Amino acid sequence: MRILNIMKAAGIVSALLLGNAAFAQHNYEIKGQMAGLTQPSTAYLYNFDKGRKLLDSAAVVNGAFSFKGAVKHPLSVSIQIKKIRKSVSFFLENENYTILMQPDWKNKDSVSGGKEMGIQRAYEAETASLQAQLQELGRKYSNLGKEERIKEGEEMGMLNEKKAAIDYKYIRRYPASLAMLHMMRPHFEVMNFKQLQEIKALFSPELAYSDVYTRLLELYEKKKTEFLVGQPAPDFTLPDHNGKPVTLSALKGKYVVVDFWASWCTPCRAANQKIKPIYEKYKNKGFDMVSISMDDKKDLWDAAVKKDALPWIQVSGLTGIKDCPVAKKYSVTSLPTVFVLDKSGKVIAQNISEKELEAILEQNLN
Repeated sequence: MRILNIMKAAGIVSALLLGNAAFAQHNYEIKGQMAGLTQPSTAYLYNFDKGRKLLDSAAVVNGAFSFKGAVKHPLSVSIQIKKIRKSVSFFLENENYTILMQPDWKNKDSVSGGKEMGIQRAYEAETASLQAQLQELGRKYSNLGKEERIKEGEEMGMLNEKKAAIDYKYIRRYPASLAMLHMMRPHFEVMNFKQLQEIKALFSPELAYSDVYTRLLELYEKKKTEFLVGQPAPDFTLPDHNGKPVTLSALKGKYVVVDFWASWCTPCRAANQKIKPIYEKYKNKGFDMVSISMDDKKDLWDAAVKKDALPWIQVSGLTGIKDCPVAKKYSVTSLPTVFVLDKSGKVIAQNISEKELEAILEQNLN
């Protein structure tokens, strides 16, 4: 009996120990140090995932501070030291963290700990070279001539494609990662419906707790209402270079590309050069194109068309993109934007690549 009681007691103790261990695993501990700080101060821990909300505060003694607590899910947080105009941001989970903060912007802060921070570091390391090249091209761009800009634009396009491949690789690998969601956030606002649809499908609904995920869904729903595939293309009439009116519906019976572009849009002009051989191949097989320039100065529009030797229909109201009624009909907010129409005038594709366009024409016109 005594042995049985001892075993029961041992079992109870083991259960308590295991319970405490399990509880400990569901808490975070942050140990931080502000370099060079000798005066007493206060450290503040803020949550930035739902606006700016104070989570906790801690005394700073000889530059050292610590926080303990628990979170239901990863959070985007920041630590700020009172009267020091600098903060360190990171992703907080129920993990252990070591933070070294520097008093100025010359020296880099360091954060170690947490799975989300590991994902961020790995992603940033893999994209660092591409980011540096893109920044360098961006610095050069404003000082280049038009021809050089087209060349640089093509190079930037290739670099962005490489970076996008890495982006999607990491999202597929870590679909529930708050770090990846935050790093993709700047791209959401400029994505078209097709891109938003693809990236929404990749990120896990487990991220529904985040404001960033909520914003992704909002943009997706907004762009969905602007997506014209399956609908009749809005008709329009605009003047060509000679002032002659061109009406879209007059082209029914052909497959038509409606292309929104501008002389100042480097990616547009690079794309035009890729489309030219496709146009030449199918122009006599029931295919046509209408490019609508978002320029507001005729001389710039004329010069670009002449320089790029664009052989298809060119029209413009010379109003710029913000005041163009046709751009509003098509919900165009960025360039280039492309729509493919079938013979009945219905939109069958939107914002596709040159390869995808050629595949559609190959299937339907050959």
